[in-house]
Amino acid sequence: MALVAHDVHDRGGMERTFAELIRHASDAVDFVVVSRTLAEDLRPLVTWRRVPVPARPFPAKFGLFFVLAGWRYRRSSVHLVHTLGAIMPRKADLASVHFCHLGYRSRARRHGPHEHRLTRRANTRVSFYLGLGAERWAYRRRRVRALGAVSPGGAREIRQCYREIPVFVTPNGVDGGRFRPDEASRAALRAALGVGDDDVVALFVASRWEDKGLDLVLAGLRHAQPATSSALRLWVVGSGSRRRLDAMAHAHGVAGSVRFFGRRDDAERYYQAADMFVLPSLYETFSMVAHEAAGSGLPIVATEVSGVEDLLCRGEAGIAVGRDPRQVGEAMARLAADPELRCRMGMAGRARVLELSWARSIESVVELYETLAAEAAG
Repeated sequence: MALVAHDVHDRGGMERTFAELIRHASDAVDFVVVSRTLAEDLRPLVTWRRVPVPARPFPAKFGLFFVLAGWRYRRSSVHLVHTLGAIMPRKADLASVHFCHLGYRSRARRHGPHEHRLTRRANTRVSFYLGLGAERWAYRRRRVRALGAVSPGGAREIRQCYREIPVFVTPNGVDGGRFRPDEASRAALRAALGVGDDDVVALFVASRWEDKGLDLVLAGLRHAQPATSSALRLWVVGSGSRRRLDAMAHAHGVAGSVRFFGRRDDAERYYQAADMFVLPSLYETFSMVAHEAAGSGLPIVATEVSGVEDLLCRGEAGIAVGRDPRQVGEAMARLAADPELRCRMGMAGRARVLELSWARSIESVVELYETLAAEAAG
């Protein structure tokens, strides 16, 4: 089996799926990995064919990888080819779709995530059109045999966009051992950050802040604070336009209640120390961070995008909102005022996430491999 991906490691949702696939299935599948980077602990488990392309700018990384990746393995040496998206010109048996460019454009009605700086805007637009063009080339019957969606909602979207290709749901997994409630960790981080037992912390974890709705959360915090007797704080983990969002927080009068922590490799500590998770995202196919938050026992305030709609489970694990600051604020205030509701929703969300283990996720992928291999042989 050839796995083709830009990067394979644990520092991103898409990249982690192939990393977990290797960890769980390398005893049963002989993997040849074609990628730019590969986590060191995975290298003894596979044959690695490195594709030496730069990390930035993304259009250069994408374009060079697209050209070179197909030459890093011999088709005759593998039975099946599994790609992480539309990232090479050669034929594949399975492409896992974690972001559907055509579906995003239909929902967002724009060409890629919005950026305010001219250079970033140009980079984003070029990257988006490269991805869209690659999809239209690769997601055709003569180029790929099957598409893998990471949620039922994602599968519906892909079927609407690329009707001639069979779509299978191979859901992402969540590490329920790492992302779990931990009272000792909670107490330690809150004490270190000067957060009292009665303070309520809303957590936002994401990059691409505008698409993920951080501006809506800041405006929602302004609506929520007067409606609750507890001190309501917002923690932001991830990277984005800090200067612009700082200015927005000051404009809304909530800057004193907001803390930015940047990218974190120990994000589980922040989930464990928070009281709710907020993500009014414009677009998702699964949302790893929302599932990690639910695994940590947090109630979710989020839009009903693909993956998250199943996690919310008709209001059992959180509150569905529109991309509207007042709705976001009302949901935050409701949870801040009701510890029992937070606990009940958090327990429901964790129960849902425990059904989505990585072992179960990888089992669905390997079963699809077997189906594709049998079809090819027969």
